[in-house]
Amino acid sequence: MGRDPHCKAENQEWSSDRRFDPSQRYADDVDLALVEDSDFDDAWTYVVCDEDEPCRACGRLAPHLDCLVIAVDGACRQNGKSTAVASIGVFVHGNSSHNSSRLLHKPKVTNQLAELWAGVEALQLAIRIRDEGMIEYPLGQAVIKADSEYFVRGMTEWIFKWERNGFRNSKGKPLENSFIGVPRSADACYKVEVLF
Repeated sequence: MGRDPHCKAENQEWSSDRRFDPSQRYADDVDLALVEDSDFDDAWTYVVCDEDEPCRACGRLAPHLDCLVIAVDGACRQNGKSTAVASIGVFVHGNSSHNSSRLLHKPKVTNQLAELWAGVEALQLAIRIRDEGMIEYPLGQAVIKADSEYFVRGMTEWIFKWERNGFRNSKGKPLENSFIGVPRSADACYKVEVLF
C-alpha cells in the first residue's frame, strides 16, 4: 500500500460541493464499507484512495495519510423539554486519545443543537490536527461523518443562504439552531478541505 498523500487541498472558499458520497467517488468494484482505513495505525481513521485499485491479496485500498475521517454524534434526552440533557461525541479511532465525549452545557439544549456542536468540535479538532502537525503529513482533507441530515445539509447546502440572511429565518428572527459556532472561514480551514 502506498504511503504518499495526493489529496491536494488548496486555500479555497467553501463551496456548495462539500458532500462526501463514496458511491460517486469510488469505482463500482470497490466495497464502500472499506473507504475508511482504521488499521493503518492506532490513532486515526484515514480515507482510502479513490484513484487506486484494490489490493489483489486483501481487497483493500491504500489510505491517504493526509485525509482523516472524524465521526460525530449528538444526542438529547428529553428533547424539547426544560429538563433536557444533551451530550456530544467526536471519534477518530477506537484507540485514539483524541476521541472525546461530554455533556453539552448550553441553555435550551436540543438534539439538533447537540449534533451541531459535535460538528463544531470536529472542525476544531481538524484545525488542531493541522496546526499542531498531529499526523505524519499535513492534513489535506477531513471528512466529518455524521448521521444528522440537519447538520450535513446545513453544512453543505443551507449555510450559504443562512450566511446571506445574517443567520436569520424568513421572518427576520435569528435561527434557533444557528451555525454561528462553526469556524468556516477560509482562515480557519486554510488548506484543509472539509467534507461532510
